[in-house]
Amino acid sequence: MGADGGAEGRQPTMGWLLFSPSGRIGRRLFLMGWLYWLCLTGFVISRMFANQGEDIALAAWTLGLILCALASTASTFLLTVKRLHDIGYPGTFALCLFIPVISPVMFLGLCLWPGMVEPNEFGNMRDGPAS
Repeated sequence: MGADGGAEGRQPTMGWLLFSPSGRIGRRLFLMGWLYWLCLTGFVISRMFANQGEDIALAAWTLGLILCALASTASTFLLTVKRLHDIGYPGTFALCLFIPVISPVMFLGLCLWPGMVEPNEFGNMRDGPAS
């Protein structure tokens, strides 16, 4: 039950935000998710540069970068699916992120295009899992 006495569905978690395709997210959470992965990847790259002279540490941070890249690719794809759900489009359009010329335009559009205020087929509320 939500604070207003109505059923709100499940509460959002970081796991849902970063690794689930269900539900909808607004522009702010979409951008914050992308910035999270950008900062984490930047940190790992900075550690790689800091450990250039040490072979074992450099190998460990390189492995960390590979794992971070895999997780961030999957996560940003799923963030995009939820953002597309918020504006009323199916998540399959997220595949456009893998087309180099379209990807930056799509990212900017998703950061600027307002979502639907009313419930849609992908969820009743914004910034939450589908009920």
